[in-house]
Amino acid sequence: MAVMPRSRKQVREKFHKLTGSGPTAPAPGTDWEPVIAIGVAASMVGLSVSALRKYEKEGLLMYHRTPTGRRLLCRADEKRIKMIQHLINEDGLNIEGIRRILALLPCWDLRLCSAENKGKCKAVRDAQRPCWMVRETECLRQGYDCRECEVYRYGAYCAVTMKMLVHGLDNGV
Repeated sequence: MAVMPRSRKQVREKFHKLTGSGPTAPAPGTDWEPVIAIGVAASMVGLSVSALRKYEKEGLLMYHRTPTGRRLLCRADEKRIKMIQHLINEDGLNIEGIRRILALLPCWDLRLCSAENKGKCKAVRDAQRPCWMVRETECLRQGYDCRECEVYRYGAYCAVTMKMLVHGLDNGV
């Protein structure tokens, strides 16, 4: 079967369809409220606290931090952790592999960045880390919070279907 090339607009639309994000995404609800302590979250997903801290250090998770530095997670983070576990345990990826896949996300296209901002943004040129791990991005300069960004929130769920998303393969996803 021949692969049909897709325009950036079509890739962006596919991302928003796959993730339920974008202009038609539901308003943030209770799934995004930071209410779960890291120890409780570790028990909920069957991992150690140190494993969850490693996910943070490796850029796979971003915790909410209280003014005193306490790490809190939300229900959506619990789902993200389970997705990461699936990629490791079922799909055979390691943390570096997951991070490299996430680095492929064209955040500048998904967020509809201007050509000027895209040209200045260091995330565009970093092929090893997802945009939320890159310091000095144009999003950060403009005051955007990566935890609130649809690329961080929903992009990881495309890791399994990244090949289909980028290359236009459509297996009913």
